[in-house]
Amino acid sequence: MKWFKKVSFEGGRQVSLIAENCHVQGELVFEDEMIVNGRVAGVINAESKGAGLNIGAKGEVLGNIFAPKIVISGEVKGDIYAFDVIELTASARVSGNLYYQTLKMSEGCQYTGSMRQMPGSEIRALVVAAEAAQRRTSMGRLQAVQKQTLSSDQTRTNSEVSADVK
Repeated sequence: MKWFKKVSFEGGRQVSLIAENCHVQGELVFEDEMIVNGRVAGVINAESKGAGLNIGAKGEVLGNIFAPKIVISGEVKGDIYAFDVIELTASARVSGNLYYQTLKMSEGCQYTGSMRQMPGSEIRALVVAAEAAQRRTSMGRLQAVQKQTLSSDQTRTNSEVSADVK
């Protein structure tokens, strides 16, 4: 069963659509173009340099976004990393940090967070550094859980042995 349908337009670009009645949870990775009119809880990540993301007026994203070109007409709660341009239309409602090369804001959009303009290459470096830190943090948590599990297993084994000795 296919969850998403890609439609080809002029120039061979394909568009992926998350419809208004669709709710997605997890990481979305796309090429070319993606339109979100439904709800996404998770990360949206563009794989190609010329990719564009459009969050429609009824679209909602709860998570971070990574793409070269981003147009927001709906609601986003999360950090936005645009390697080229972010456009906030009049109906946009954004809560999070913006990292961009170019920013377009229409009168009437709602925005809460910090903004940081920088070259696309620096934004990419920032994303790579953040991913590395997240992996280190995740590995640290995993190791802590493994140590805790090992020590509780060892404690359980020691108490079983002492119970058998008595």
